[in-house]
Amino acid sequence: MIIETPDRLEGQNTYDTLKALGPAVAARSNVYLWPLHKRNKDDSGKHGILHVECAVADGRWLFLSSANLTEYAFTLNMELGTLITGGYLSRQAEDHFDRLIQTGVLASL
Repeated sequence: MIIETPDRLEGQNTYDTLKALGPAVAARSNVYLWPLHKRNKDDSGKHGILHVECAVADGRWLFLSSANLTEYAFTLNMELGTLITGGYLSRQAEDHFDRLIQTGVLASL
C-alpha cells in the first residue's frame, strides 16, 4: 500500500492516512510512502502530492476509483470506480509501483 505523508501540504493540518484506512486494512498491509524530499517542486516551492486512487492485486486485478481509499470511502461516501481483470494493465500498474519501490522513489513506512 502506498499512502500520502501526513505533512503533504505545507501550512495545512496533518492527516494520518494510515489511521484513515482503519485498523483492519492497516494491519494487513505493507505500507510505503513518497517522501517529500524525493518529490519535484514547482517554481513557488510547492511539492507534488500523491493523488493515486487505485489498487492492484496479484497482477490480475486493477481497481481505479474516484475514492480516496479511506474507511469513509468504503463505508459512508458515494464513490465510483472500475475493476479491470485480466489483460496487461494490471501487471503494468503493479510493475510500475514495484519499480518505484526498487529505485527508492517510494520508501517503506
